Amino acid sequence: YTIVASNAGPSAAPGTSVSDSFPTALTGATWTCTAAGGAVCPAPSGTGAIAALVDLPVGDSVTFSATGTVAADATGSLTNTATAAVGSGITDPAPGNNSATDTDTLNPTGDLVITKTDGLTDAVPGSAITYSIVATNTGPSTVTGASVVDTLPVGLVGATWSCTADPGSACPASGSGGINASVTLAPGDTA
Repeated sequence: YTIVASNAGPSAAPGTSVSDSFPTALTGATWTCTAAGGAVCPAPSGTGAIAALVDLPVGDSVTFSATGTVAADATGSLTNTATAAVGSGITDPAPGNNSATDTDTLNPTGDLVITKTDGLTDAVPGSAITYSIVATNTGPSTVTGASVVDTLPVGLVGATWSCTADPGSACPASGSGGINASVTLAPGDTA
């Protein structure tokens, strides 16, 4: 995020409060502060929420650059509001522009990997064969409603299947014939 607090006048604004608590889905927030003109930052950098008192001469500004990581399980939208308020004894002629909000839609992503093996190099007609099919979500987000599909070869008859998912994930317990299953996989989980 880039947060700019500026003073359009008509008076200097020492002790102006700049704050941004950041959404809970943003973790590990760090920030830097750069002053322009005669403005003064509270510190060149910091961690966590911004709760700073800055000095803003007329026409000058401070810029906070904040960085964090969006939690892998975050959903919906990421809304962040920064505010500025002049210090005591100072009147702000336009308080309506003392906050700004940025909203981003979160688009979860998952990287699915599937493997299939029967552990054999040759199959004997008339004998049973067992396939092991493993679907894995390498993350970073939970995947809901992913399809696991396996159309079995014509020569394979009487097929049944079962599915077990890691805790926190889900798949249908069993079925017959080819597989066309909807699964939910948390990051790092398998079914």
